Amino acid sequence: MGLAGWAITALVGGGDDDTNFGGLVPDTATAAPTAAAADDPCSPGEGDQLSGEGVIAALEHRYYLLRSGESVRELMAPDAPLPDAAMIQQGIDTVPLGTTHCLEVTAIGPNTYSAQITEVRPDRRNEFKQRITTTTAEDGRVMIRSIEEVGS
Repeated sequence: MGLAGWAITALVGGGDDDTNFGGLVPDTATAAPTAAAADDPCSPGEGDQLSGEGVIAALEHRYYLLRSGESVRELMAPDAPLPDAAMIQQGIDTVPLGTTHCLEVTAIGPNTYSAQITEVRPDRRNEFKQRITTTTAEDGRVMIRSIEEVGS
């Protein structure tokens, strides 16, 4: 799933094995890449929790490079109707090592963003779009509230 490339549409969609990862993986993609993406010039870096764009970049970084469902889930509001860490990890595990991703994020409203994720696997390229909403926690950290897949 490209949860930023998830890589996320409601974060999960379906993968190659038709398992539903709750919108974290789009129907046309399955998990995330490896450290090879660190050299990818279109990757937005590690991201942060200071802005919507930053937390979306952090999500994709943790999905594709860290390959950690637990660290991805930490970016989501605790009460967000999104998959748990174990389900996110299942999606990540379906993404071949060596997969890279490219992320474009555009603000489309208050706390609402359009994310265009291009996932480049060793054997194919997948593109998907997501609408991601964010919220700000009491401590000031920006967190993911929802991820929805947007039709092609």
